[in-house]
Amino acid sequence: MNLLQRIFGIKEKTEEERFTDFLYSKLFINTPLYPDNNDYTYLNFYTSNSDVFTIINKITEPASTVPIYQYNEEGEEFTGKMLGLLNSPNGYFSKAEFIEAALSFYLIYGNCFIMYFAPDNGVNAGKPVKLFLLPPPYVIIHPGTQFDPILKYEFYVPSTGNRMILEKDKVFHWREFNPDFGTSGGSLRGMSRLKPLIKTACGSVEAYDALVRSLQAQGMWGLLSILDESGTGAKPLTREQKSELKSKFRADSKAGELTIINSLAQYTKLGMSPQELRIIEGLGLFRGTLCDAYNVPNQLLSGSQDRTYNNYHESKRALWQDAIMPSLNAFLEGFSRWLAPKVGEEGHYLAADYSTIPCLQVNMTEVINAMVAAQAFTKNEIRQAVGYGAIDDPLMDQVFVSMGMTPLALEDEEKEDVEAKLNALGFEHYLKK
Repeated sequence: MNLLQRIFGIKEKTEEERFTDFLYSKLFINTPLYPDNNDYTYLNFYTSNSDVFTIINKITEPASTVPIYQYNEEGEEFTGKMLGLLNSPNGYFSKAEFIEAALSFYLIYGNCFIMYFAPDNGVNAGKPVKLFLLPPPYVIIHPGTQFDPILKYEFYVPSTGNRMILEKDKVFHWREFNPDFGTSGGSLRGMSRLKPLIKTACGSVEAYDALVRSLQAQGMWGLLSILDESGTGAKPLTREQKSELKSKFRADSKAGELTIINSLAQYTKLGMSPQELRIIEGLGLFRGTLCDAYNVPNQLLSGSQDRTYNNYHESKRALWQDAIMPSLNAFLEGFSRWLAPKVGEEGHYLAADYSTIPCLQVNMTEVINAMVAAQAFTKNEIRQAVGYGAIDDPLMDQVFVSMGMTPLALEDEEKEDVEAKLNALGFEHYLKK
């Protein structure tokens, strides 16, 4: 029972009452039915809805391949323990698998839990030597006080049925914002992005089901039975009669027309109704809403009506800038802040290197044009930016400027009096004529 139910005295419905409401809404009101908002539903969307899986995978898989380096307090590259743990978290995950799984948990459930294992004895006593991801559905957060909200974590081990009590400092919890600040501590867990999208995800599933039903039944348009005089049984037809009826229904000239026959008949449709066709048209709307929630351009998904050759490259760049980079950077920032003090590297941090991502590189044509227009680079510098070698000529190492600008070499020299120089050359000032 939540806080509002307690304030207004609303009693929570029993399981029998909820089942009665379900039957009433399904059989009499014909209202749409949606699954419960819980971790099982979010997992089911990811494993059974191709749109949800594709959108999340477009973020997590490329992010797992980005090179990651460790830096010290001065911003210098440093090979430390944090990087070593991330590169080899445990004997079951590689770095790429670990990052992909962490981001996937976060994007599916709105939560990512990581715990470390530290030996009790030896030179590494109390220091992290292994990292493990905890599936969010099996993690329980025990709330504390208002100013110390988390008391401890509890992990249910699915394989053995055992429960592990974990100190809060041993767990890194990366979560989405959750505005549910109730008495039950709901805000301590992140809110999945799929929670407000449950209707959209269900609509996407139903639209795909309608499309599959159409494809499976497209072998025949329908079943036509000519009834006998009583209207209860089918009348046997000769081959000529069957051929005549087929020609009436299958002729291309009859498309969109109503065919009338002079017999009692019964027709069973196997194709799609106009309503189903409208649902299929709405499939793009469902997919677009899911893309917007994860900041993934819908032009990158198969079947997009907006994809063109010109905007595909920009869409890939937008995917990295709006979805992949913010997610990976946020994970590395929180992960570094949690792990660095525990391995004795406080002030160090992990950062991703995006210089090898092709779609994020600056267009070299634009760079060269900017260098030429700036008139601040030598010819050899421009050649080297293009990829050519320098020319061994002193003039190629000079900065050339337009005639209306002061040469850099004369910038510090004393300026001569213009009138005196003209007089020395025998020219009279035009204002004195």
